[in-house]
Parts: sequence; structure tokens; C-alpha cells
Amino acid sequence: MEEKSKMEIIKEFIETCPYLENGKVNLDFIDSDPQSYSLDETPVDPVLNEFRDGGKRLQIQFDFSIQANFSVLENIKNSKFCDNFTNWIYKQNNTENLPKIEGIDWIKCLGRGTITQTTDTTAIYSIPMQVAYYEPF
Repeated sequence: MEEKSKMEIIKEFIETCPYLENGKVNLDFIDSDPQSYSLDETPVDPVLNEFRDGGKRLQIQFDFSIQANFSVLENIKNSKFCDNFTNWIYKQNNTENLPKIEGIDWIKCLGRGTITQTTDTTAIYSIPMQVAYYEPF
């Protein structure tokens, strides 16, 4: 059986969030339909810390992107969704309910959802996130 990628494990974890309307999250692809979700990896130096024993704390940074309806009333709902999602991630981290990545230290949101793109009727909100994990020497 082929081992899952770390991004696939993170995707499956985020799909358990009760605030997702359809529960399906894509990797590096956001559908044009409202309430579509995607995880889009951010290019960063993967090494957070190097330890004397040769082990390393590594990171994966990514954006959790949400395609949503765009209007004055919808924007209030979208803001509430972003708050609920970031609070959910915070609670999962605090209770150590984390993605099943060996050596994982945390999953966290690095900011709130902000609009990164709009059309007349839709907007894409992005929440920057980070997963850190320890890899022994």
C-alpha cells in the first residue's frame, strides 16, 4: 500500500472540520463553485530548527483557500466562517487532535482569512497555515 503524502494527510484532517459545507477539500485546485476549498502549498524553507543530534523540526506552510459568494451580507458570513475555522484549528491543536504525521508538533493558522481574489459574485479567502513536525537524524 502506497504511503500518503503529508499534504494528503493534512487534507483529510481538515475535511473533518464541522464548518465545511461540503466536507471536500482539494489540493492545489479551487473549484469555481461557492463553498469550494483548497490547500495550496507555499514555497518556504522547510527547516525551522536544526538540533545538535542531527534531527530537524520541519514545516509545511500552505493556504487554506475558500471560494465563497461575495456580497455585503455574504461577506459577514464568510468572516464568521473564517473565525470558526481558525478557532477550530486552535482547539484541535490545544487538545492534540492533530493530523497523523509522525513527529507532528502543531498545526496552526498564521492569520485570519483575507480576500485574495474577487469577481462580481464570488471571492477567494485565504487562511495561511503551518504544520511543524520533528524528523530524527
